[in-house]
Amino acid sequence: MGATLGVLGAGSILPRVGYGCAGYALRAEAGGPVTLLDCGPGSIRNLATLGIGVGEVRRVVFSHYHLDHCLDLFALAFARHNPALGAVGELELVGPRGLRARVEGAPGVLGHWAAMPAAKVVEVEPGEAFEREGLRWRSTANGHTPEALSWRVEPAAGGWSLVYTGDTGPDVRVVELARGADTLLCECSFPEEQAVANHLTPTSAAEMARAAGVRRLILTHFYPSLDPAEAGRKAARIFDGPIDVACDGRVFEL
Repeated sequence: MGATLGVLGAGSILPRVGYGCAGYALRAEAGGPVTLLDCGPGSIRNLATLGIGVGEVRRVVFSHYHLDHCLDLFALAFARHNPALGAVGELELVGPRGLRARVEGAPGVLGHWAAMPAAKVVEVEPGEAFEREGLRWRSTANGHTPEALSWRVEPAAGGWSLVYTGDTGPDVRVVELARGADTLLCECSFPEEQAVANHLTPTSAAEMARAAGVRRLILTHFYPSLDPAEAGRKAARIFDGPIDVACDGRVFEL
């Protein structure tokens, strides 16, 4: 098996069986290090469902700082202090502006176990790109919050590409970021009758996927008012490529 994307949480902050807060585990090659895309509450506990150890997490890439996307960063810090792990390597934390202040301020609120002395903090601006371990990352603003980003990642040598919207409303910048991507991991929060400006519905998610010309659409980030299976059926009326519906514990090959 090559690159995989494991779902740690495909839901929202509202409790729902099988749909925890946002978190995804990207492994670019079998046995390789893991990058987390967001880590909402429950993400670190759910690593075990995917067979991932805390020590395998090399990097966390954040879309924004709503608590359902970032709070388990401090659970990860606490876990990395556990002596049962032995020596842990450097952890890289990448996200939009505001990340450093949150990391440095956490011990003052949560105690010294929330400190991350072996962490490298990297704040990026929209459009900024970087490369790590043969993977190219680039971002765009999406307007969900003043700092929120959507992300695209792909091997420098080619082979697959993944775009993670994070939370967003319909946005041409995200469409351009996703242009021609293999996989669009796309938030799909509410049914059409509950549409809000800074989130997507099945219809608007599918419209973005179609406009970007992606190969495959994975819907995620479902609130309890939206039935995931129904979301997939409605999206299929607009996007004619393969559509998958995420749930906690599912693993997708890239």
